[in-house]
Amino acid sequence: MADGIEAELKVAVDAAGASRLARLAALPGLNVTAKGDTRLVSTYFDTPDLALRAKGISLRLRRAGRSGEQTVKFSGSFSLGLAERPEFNVPYAGRVPDLSRLPDEAAVELTKLVDGRPLVPLFSMRVARRRWEIATPGGDRVEMALDRGTATAGSRRADIREVEFELLSGDRRVLFEVARPALAGVAFHFCTEAKSDLGYALLEGEIGAAEPATAEDADLNDDMSAEMALQLVLRSCAAQISANVAALRVADDPEGAHQLRVGLRRLRTALKVFAPVMAPGAADPLAGEAQRLSTEVAATRDMDVLIDELVTPLDGGGNMAALIALLEKRRKTARARLAAVLADRETGDFLIDLLAFTEARGWLSTDDIGQSLGLAAPVTPFAEHLIARLRRRVEKLGRDPDALSPDERHELRKRFKRLRYAYDFFEPLLPKSVRRKLLPRVKAAQDVLGVLNDIHMAHLMLDDVRAAGPKAGAVERAIGYCLGWHSARAKAIWERRSDDLTLD
Repeated sequence: MADGIEAELKVAVDAAGASRLARLAALPGLNVTAKGDTRLVSTYFDTPDLALRAKGISLRLRRAGRSGEQTVKFSGSFSLGLAERPEFNVPYAGRVPDLSRLPDEAAVELTKLVDGRPLVPLFSMRVARRRWEIATPGGDRVEMALDRGTATAGSRRADIREVEFELLSGDRRVLFEVARPALAGVAFHFCTEAKSDLGYALLEGEIGAAEPATAEDADLNDDMSAEMALQLVLRSCAAQISANVAALRVADDPEGAHQLRVGLRRLRTALKVFAPVMAPGAADPLAGEAQRLSTEVAATRDMDVLIDELVTPLDGGGNMAALIALLEKRRKTARARLAAVLADRETGDFLIDLLAFTEARGWLSTDDIGQSLGLAAPVTPFAEHLIARLRRRVEKLGRDPDALSPDERHELRKRFKRLRYAYDFFEPLLPKSVRRKLLPRVKAAQDVLGVLNDIHMAHLMLDDVRAAGPKAGAVERAIGYCLGWHSARAKAIWERRSDDLTLD
């Protein structure tokens, strides 16, 4: 693109996905023009003390055949796969950077930052790039580029399989309109870093497989509007969901399923608590997809909890071993199904729709002129009012915990969970007294109800186990032992900690 603000959406794909995308010829409702293949060799430079990296700047020389280009990218925004950052390109086929060739504004800043120190090559990237130009009926244009190759830093290497959707003209919402059909049926995850970050990670030996990720703080403050808070909270939810989808695609770590389930619950909570400032029904499709995916994740997560936390720790001898072996087969089946779900088109569409909703302000109404007042309102009063309302709902149902039916106890657990996630979103905005006194009580209640719910789920899941063959008797005895032991445990927990469920 011309010098200016680079706007692009970047995703990583696996080898099968890259091979499929390489054959792209058409997309429904869009005009696709193949632009050919290019082999690119990019070398990244920095000072010996990495002064450019410290400022979020990347400087590279790129060669394509006999031609060359010098590019500098300055720090900008990078939210999941969506990047917007100032970029300057100049033709240049030299082997070392020449800052004087850059536009004055870039040259002056870089020269001052480098301050006479040498610029040394740190890592390189060799990729085969296949490009398409994709136009919408309205005339918006996006360049899609598939990069396949290798990053190298010394003796360390890493594969590159990335797809970039770069906005050539039009509104950036078109990035999602193009990416959704282009990535249909391809397992992908949003890139959270630029290619230069991959190189620096290689340089420092920090490259590893995707790992389960906990929620990132939204970092709200008193100066924000309700809409700014909404966007930051949704970004936090989307980051957690995307990271754990990626982690589960490469490993069976139980923490990945747990954190994905948490991320989906946080998203559903965010969509509910911010509903007063969103267009009616705007978030319904996202909430429905989050619920669908949560149900799929639950089958694996509940089996992980049953085996790892409720059955395996018990000392049941050979009987327990027979039960665990049977449950492990069920866990394997659940994990295989979840892997298929995470690789299917619906999950990919959901991830793109979530990012589009977050970054393109999908909550806006086309006819409610008063909505802007709610979105522009200070977030702190909004948060305080919301927390007070959610607290009242908990207190109303939890006045007499001993009188609750099983269904009511489950509803109380959901209300506590919603209150807890809302606390997590808005914690920096709440009075110290709330953070010091009330939040620990909410956490304690959630812990009690969480353990009791796990035990309840164990009963349901073990009641469904039917064993056959020579070990059937051992399995039945182990189930009886587990149910009896945990029933007694649940009774003891309730008698000892039921008072934790009241906030009065």
